[in-house]
Amino acid sequence: MKKSMLPIILIGLLVLWQAISMLKIDSLQKQSSQLYAHIERLDNRIDNEANSIYFNVDKKLKQQTNPVEIATYNIGTPNPDELTVPITYTLTPKEVSDSTIVSLDFDGKLFPMEKNGTTYTTTVLRDIFGTATPTIVIDENGVKKTLADERITIADLRESLLPLLFPRLNSESSSNDKTFKIKGTLSADSKGVTSGNIFLETRLVLKVDDSVVSEKEIPIGALTTGFAVDENVPLSDGQVCTMTLIATDSIGLEHHYVVAYLDSGSNKQPEPWFNQEKIYSADGKLLWEQKY
Repeated sequence: MKKSMLPIILIGLLVLWQAISMLKIDSLQKQSSQLYAHIERLDNRIDNEANSIYFNVDKKLKQQTNPVEIATYNIGTPNPDELTVPITYTLTPKEVSDSTIVSLDFDGKLFPMEKNGTTYTTTVLRDIFGTATPTIVIDENGVKKTLADERITIADLRESLLPLLFPRLNSESSSNDKTFKIKGTLSADSKGVTSGNIFLETRLVLKVDDSVVSEKEIPIGALTTGFAVDENVPLSDGQVCTMTLIATDSIGLEHHYVVAYLDSGSNKQPEPWFNQEKIYSADGKLLWEQKY
């Protein structure tokens, strides 16, 4: 009887040992995963700290080797007729003598800076849809040093001067080649600029081809809470219907955003990029369009 029970006991012990081993293996796997995750987080932290140290050291080295101690700019009021904006630059070199001449180079055109003590200033007109990335030229008795300084670099003046709108049209629409039906809510977020330029008015324009069939003013506040849209536009063969949100800013520029579109032609036109911003003058001239 004892001999017949021995294999069963041994099998039971083996099963128990295997179960214990599996539990230990599972525990080790979990510990290993946790350790790997910890090492990965530590590695990322070390990389981030190393990058931060490199950035700070590089910044300090640039500051030490930069012959200009202070470099600032101030953006003035845009001219809506000329589509330009004055930018006043102020530079203070680390070393200044009676013969030190400082200029700004914009695409090969030099703008001399007026000296006042150890400070140099000049005002330059720039296209509001352009850039302002001057090169500093320091002339010391005919020996010239040139450098670019990120402190006075403006990659996109438009972003500093013109407000932005981010429209959304949540709707249920149905369409065929004869009718365009759309019902929903139009809302938008806006982003102002430090220059104080804001959106003064908005309107929703519905066009069939190039003809306006509907134009509705929208209170600025209504776009925050949501403006109800309910349109039913009959179309003939080949006609194109567009719904465009137009916002006018403080200097009279119109910002256009297509929020709905239907082409009823057999040869379908490429659909526009929805919410792509296009900026027009008050007389309808296209000045700038967003590129993707």
